[in-house]
Amino acid sequence: MLRQSVRAFSTTAVPRMARMSLIGTIGSDLEKRTTSTGKEFIKYSVAVNSKNKTDQITSWFNVACFIPPQINFMTTYLGKGAKVYLDADVSNTSYEKTDGSKSTSLMLFQTNVEVIRFPKKPEESTESA
Repeated sequence: MLRQSVRAFSTTAVPRMARMSLIGTIGSDLEKRTTSTGKEFIKYSVAVNSKNKTDQITSWFNVACFIPPQINFMTTYLGKGAKVYLDADVSNTSYEKTDGSKSTSLMLFQTNVEVIRFPKKPEESTESA
């Protein structure tokens, strides 16, 4: 007997979300912050290097993480210089600069992070110098 299934679709609006995956190096210190509602998060930047035929290009991305277990792991084991694989939701935010001009900023909201290379410990970098 052939069974026919009907797929139901929701009539409520679903927020559209862009996603991004990247491999890069943490290029700033992890800054612990708190939102106006009291939720803790960390903010940092990631550098992604790519090459074309003539030069190497570095793109910088601002990242925020609101997931407590990831925040604890990152602040304990990671920092500037760590190479990571990152999955994130992406949002484009408009804002006004101090001079009154309008600008936009791309912000990544981390959903997952995997370590490719841990950062060097301070004693490792001074011994090799």
